[in-house]
Amino acid sequence: MIRWVFAVSAAMLVAGLIEYGVARQHIIDRGLEDSRRNYEAVAGRLENILEEETDPLQREQSLVAEVRHLQHSQGTVYVGLFDAAGTLIVRGAEGDGGASDHADASRFSEVLSTGETTVETEAETGGKGIARYEFLVPVSAPEGTLILEIDQHADIISELIGDLGPHKILGLFTAILFAIPLSYVFGGRSLQRHQMRMQQEADGDPLTGLAGRRPFQPSLEATLTDTRYEVMTLALIDIDGFKQINDRLGHSHGDRVLRALADSFRVLRAADTPFRLGGDEFAVILPGSDEDRADEALNRVRVALAKRFPGVTFSAGIASSAGEPLALSELWERSDAALYEAKRLGRRRSVSFKSMAEGHTVSAEKIDELTALVSSNAPLNVAFQPIWDLRRGVVLAHEALLRLPAGARINGPQEAFELAERLGIAEELDARARSAVLASVGGQQWEGLLFLNLHPDSLPSFDLDYLVSELAAAGLEPEDVVLEVTEQAGLNHPDSVRTLRHAQDRGFRLALDDMGKSNAGLHALRLVRFDIIKIDGDVISRLDSDPSAVATVAAGVTYVQQAGGWIIAEGIEEPAMLTMLLQPGLARAALEQPVIAGQGYLLGRPSEGPVGLDTQLAVLDQFSLGLVHDLRGIDEQPRIP
Repeated sequence: MIRWVFAVSAAMLVAGLIEYGVARQHIIDRGLEDSRRNYEAVAGRLENILEEETDPLQREQSLVAEVRHLQHSQGTVYVGLFDAAGTLIVRGAEGDGGASDHADASRFSEVLSTGETTVETEAETGGKGIARYEFLVPVSAPEGTLILEIDQHADIISELIGDLGPHKILGLFTAILFAIPLSYVFGGRSLQRHQMRMQQEADGDPLTGLAGRRPFQPSLEATLTDTRYEVMTLALIDIDGFKQINDRLGHSHGDRVLRALADSFRVLRAADTPFRLGGDEFAVILPGSDEDRADEALNRVRVALAKRFPGVTFSAGIASSAGEPLALSELWERSDAALYEAKRLGRRRSVSFKSMAEGHTVSAEKIDELTALVSSNAPLNVAFQPIWDLRRGVVLAHEALLRLPAGARINGPQEAFELAERLGIAEELDARARSAVLASVGGQQWEGLLFLNLHPDSLPSFDLDYLVSELAAAGLEPEDVVLEVTEQAGLNHPDSVRTLRHAQDRGFRLALDDMGKSNAGLHALRLVRFDIIKIDGDVISRLDSDPSAVATVAAGVTYVQQAGGWIIAEGIEEPAMLTMLLQPGLARAALEQPVIAGQGYLLGRPSEGPVGLDTQLAVLDQFSLGLVHDLRGIDEQPRIP
């Protein structure tokens, strides 16, 4: 009997030690993961500063403020921002015991190669334990990847496991001496409760007290599959102008705003669960509520927030599972699309996915169709419209145009891209369309230039190297391609301008589309040297009646006279438009340019394949004869395609 008691006691002791070790390591891992996620959020804020601040002094001040704010966070020993060569850019505070003004760049090699955060440990003097944890976090910047180093005192982790110290093991010995059942009941259950408490602390957001990102997805999945609820709604929330709040009033003020919003969620029902996903991003799961009831609940939160912080507002996107089974990813995409629409409409409001379908004459089926179109590998149709040299009557190039699959509910490419902008997926649709074009080009013998449209949303982060590889697969070089952007392309964004200039350096030509459609064309011409100016068809149609139309064409002609290039008249659909375009005054200017060109239904409709470069067009032959007769004696200059 005694042997049996000792055997069982020894087995329980070993099991207790193993459980202690597993629980201890689990808590350490969770603590480090939370720290890593928080530091990556800081890196995201630094990336926003580097991307948005164009004034070097303002950018440096913002970086210093962000880094020094991090330096004063609990447990932080040292903070420094380095470039890839190891040169210190910003440090948290002088004399903080961290690195010098130059670090060993080899320490950063793993972060630079993988783009992932690394965590290293530094031993105490004498090797008795861990003194600190070193986090190396990548920060994307226009000039290359930077490294954010944060040294965290080991005590911040050890405090989490203090209650699991040696006295717990000693307690286990004592319990065994008294009774095996009591040892199991009190020791095992105590450790279990402690683990549960530590897990709850690791899953929570320490600033706001709300549940964090980690438990959000499992909670959402569980609510979606809970048969007690016929409907549930997800709301995604962003605080309006939060970056400006931080920049203008400081991060401590921003933290108070975040806590105020978290406190405002108390007006929700007990069943409604708010989460802080990171930064100023929040989510609320509302089981049993449809979109209308969720909207009412968020309005109560707005009123409560206004009382705590007057002037602070938020935008929200709402989507529910009413009437149809939805996967987690589908519900998330709908809520995110509604949030994007709320911000596009001016913020300070909630937008439901249902209202996007009903209030904007866009059906939910269209939204789902577009989302599937972007995410699937279903083939897209492509058409090519010829661009003609109006003076010589020959084909110069073709513009590639997207065509949606037969039977699509979306009414053409224009509606598709307008809807994609509202859903925040225009860049993805643009990439799919471009891939479809090059796949079509690769399947035929291509001649002349190819015009590829770039959506404005894709310009800031456009991957030119990937495009060059796609062109090579289609048998084209950058010199064979004209990248076409609209005059409303938001070229005041420095990354957009940088992308276009880099494209020219790689050999691409640039075309400014729709000049005259708004007042942004001249501003765009000051920022980027375009090779080709495309005049909007509405301007061409008014050449005989509107002096501003003549002035627009004259401005384009003057530009190419100075910078070189082409003028292309768009939307030529009737002979009268061609007559106005080639009237003697403009025709004389045309002969002084490398090319005056045109495209439109009169000159050729879009088709599946390109027109041969030797194709003749009777209508152009007729106008070319008249042009030569009117301008006899003017020396023609050679065409430069």
